[in-house]
Amino acid sequence: MNRYARASVIAAALSVECAANCLIHSLELSATLRTELDKLPALAKVETFLLLSEFGALDRGRVEVQRMKELITARNEYVHPKVTAIEAVVEEPKDAGHEWHVPFSIDGEHWSGLQIPKKAMFWSNANSQTTLRAIAEFFRYLFVELMKSTSEQLHEILPSRIQVGDMHMLAVFEEFKREIAGASEFGVDFSFLGLTE
Repeated sequence: MNRYARASVIAAALSVECAANCLIHSLELSATLRTELDKLPALAKVETFLLLSEFGALDRGRVEVQRMKELITARNEYVHPKVTAIEAVVEEPKDAGHEWHVPFSIDGEHWSGLQIPKKAMFWSNANSQTTLRAIAEFFRYLFVELMKSTSEQLHEILPSRIQVGDMHMLAVFEEFKREIAGASEFGVDFSFLGLTE
């Protein structure tokens, strides 16, 4: 379960980076400026896009944005691990017949906004669901509230697509659409993307 939770949380963090890159790519910029902007952190890319497109600034104080800041930090700490001490409580050993049991418990801190453990070793399927809800709420804030985008406009920026001349065709597999629609079962609403069946 933890392995899948880690994959889910890290993929969610990468989706913020992917969206930020898609937004920057959608701007008409020189190759030099695009290369320089590519070095910015994900939320700075999003805000740069918003400002250059005259949508206004990203409200860094909003809970949706704070959660993404924590998620990106969690991702960075996951891929650049450091040695850390985690408090453990060890109880008296107990005779269990052919072996001894040493009951112990460990617990870690949680991100205050995202409300998932700071250490990936504690991530669970519930943390994956919490993270997906936070991602959906951030993207709704960004794409619907700030940009006032229609799903058609988002299809021109976000998903993979095949382009032949002036004709564009989304390259989104039916499995992706079913999984995005199925996320609603866990309180995750991506309907604003216009990809659900």
